[in-house]
Amino acid sequence: MSKNKYILPMEGLWYVEYGGLTKKTSHSWDIPSQRYAYDFEIRHDNLPYCGDYTKCKNYYSYLQNVIAPLDGWVIDLKNEYDDTRILPGRPIICDVDDPRGNYIVIKHKNNEYSLIAHLKKDSFKVKIGEIVKTGQVLASVGNSGNTQGPHIHYQLQNNYNINNETGIIITFKNVLVNKKNKFKKTKYLTQNSYVQNS
Repeated sequence: MSKNKYILPMEGLWYVEYGGLTKKTSHSWDIPSQRYAYDFEIRHDNLPYCGDYTKCKNYYSYLQNVIAPLDGWVIDLKNEYDDTRILPGRPIICDVDDPRGNYIVIKHKNNEYSLIAHLKKDSFKVKIGEIVKTGQVLASVGNSGNTQGPHIHYQLQNNYNINNETGIIITFKNVLVNKKNKFKKTKYLTQNSYVQNS
């Protein structure tokens, strides 16, 4: 469980497509770094896109702002990859050698690290070594890496060693979840819910 409290890394109302605290709801229970990760997308009428779903521009999440979930220090980012193709049937594919695609890593106090992945190439507003503040715009949502359509992948981990990091349960602050058409504050998220920063 995180010592720090975080906001969502995006603005507005988003759907929790994958992620939760149990094996049943986990993003990827058998991958230690992604055990408590989340995938977020914008949906309307329960769909993440309108029109031709093989075009990134038709996804509601595409090019939306990605924001810093807490004050921190940018220790790594990748800005190399074009958007992954979206094939008929929307299978999950990866056109590049890094499943994260374009990503950013922010180190926070208490040695907690945010990783936000699948970002749009050349959309970064920050650079390595920069100090960022909660809510600051970092980049835009893209479709790079291992994906089936534009979305935000967000995980918190205990270190930056890519071969040895372990996921941390994210404790959120000022986050609202829609329950029975009413918004209530929540500290923890689970899949199949709509959430936003308050």
